[in-house]
Amino acid sequence: MLFIGSPFVVLLSLFTVHQLGRVSSHPNPGPDNTVAPASAGNPFEKGHGPQVSLTPSPNHPMAAVLPAPPAPPRLFAWDRKLHIDRGNVVVVNLQTGEPAYTISQSPQDHRTTIVSNMHGDQLLSVRLKKTAFGRAATYDTPSGVHYTVDPRMALTDHWYMVMEGKQPQTLKYFRGRTDNTGNVYFEGHNQTKVASFNFVKSVDKSHWAKDNLGNIKKIVTLEITSPTDIADQYFLGLWVLVKRRMDRFGA
Repeated sequence: MLFIGSPFVVLLSLFTVHQLGRVSSHPNPGPDNTVAPASAGNPFEKGHGPQVSLTPSPNHPMAAVLPAPPAPPRLFAWDRKLHIDRGNVVVVNLQTGEPAYTISQSPQDHRTTIVSNMHGDQLLSVRLKKTAFGRAATYDTPSGVHYTVDPRMALTDHWYMVMEGKQPQTLKYFRGRTDNTGNVYFEGHNQTKVASFNFVKSVDKSHWAKDNLGNIKKIVTLEITSPTDIADQYFLGLWVLVKRRMDRFGA
C-alpha cells in the first residue's frame, strides 16, 4: 500500500508546489495594488495618440465620412447702366477684384448680347427680338438655354431660364417693380433661392490689388448662393436681357 501510494503522494505534492508558485507570482491583491496612485500622471501627457482616418476603405467599409463644406458664394459686380454701345462692360469678381467676364454687343447685330471670358472666348450670345410691347417672348441661345418672359402688362415681368440637357431644370426671376433686381429661384425644389441681383452704390475694394471698377457709382451685384453647376454667364445673360428689354419697352 505504501509502495503504491508513495508515487501518488509525490505527484500530488509537486502539483501543489507548482500551483502555489503561480499564485505567488501574481500581484498582491492588497490595497497597494487595487487602485492606481493619484500621481500616475496625465494619461494624455504624450498626446492623444494617432488620429484615426475617417476615409472609407475596404478594411473599414462603415467608416464615417464627413460632409464636404458648402461651396462659397460666387460674387460679381459691374456697371448697371450697361453702356455696351460704348464698348465692353467688365464684370469683376467681388472677392478678388479681378476681371472675370465682359459684356458686349455684336458688331454685326446690335441686338445681340455677348458674354465672354477674359481670354476672349464667347460663352453666351442672345438676341433681343423685335416683339411688340406686352407680348410674351422666348429668347434662344446656341448653348441650349432659353429665356422666356411673361410681361403681365401692368404687373411686374416674370422671367424664366430654362436649362436643357440630361438634367433639365427651370429657374424663375421675378424682378423688382421698377428695377432689374430680385432673387432667382429654382422652379419647384421648394422654391430654393439660387442667386440674387442687387443695386449698390459702392463695394468693399480694400482687399483688391487693383480697382477694376473705377469710379462707377451705380453698381449691380450678382450673388450665386446655392451650390449649382449652372455657369455664371447664364445668370449674367438673364440680367442683361432683362435690362435691354426694359430699356426698349420701359419698366
